[in-house]
Amino acid sequence: MNSGTQMQFLRYLLMGQSPATLLDSMDAADIAQIYDFIWEKALEIGIRVKGEHFSQADMLKRLKTAEQYKLETGCKEPLQRCIANECILLNADCVRKKYDDQLDRLYRLIADYLGIEYRM
Repeated sequence: MNSGTQMQFLRYLLMGQSPATLLDSMDAADIAQIYDFIWEKALEIGIRVKGEHFSQADMLKRLKTAEQYKLETGCKEPLQRCIANECILLNADCVRKKYDDQLDRLYRLIADYLGIEYRM
């Protein structure tokens, strides 16, 4: 993922805007990479804002687990495939939907940390 794309996602984040328009033009593999990038930023921001009161467990509570997502979608694939993102090649649409939702949740979490209004 190039730094220009990462900066676009950060700009949307800091402006309280949904990244949906950026995600529309990306494939599942790119979305998985940007998810990892935003996850790292959420950790960094959480640690800086909350200090010793920061808890990664609190962050995880705001996200859906792979198991929850599989149950909601009725996916019959083994859970490990979802956790390891092996479905990128098998079912890219499913991976896109999962990460679209998770990114929205991370953006909301970061907006809470920063005290900014998040607009969809």
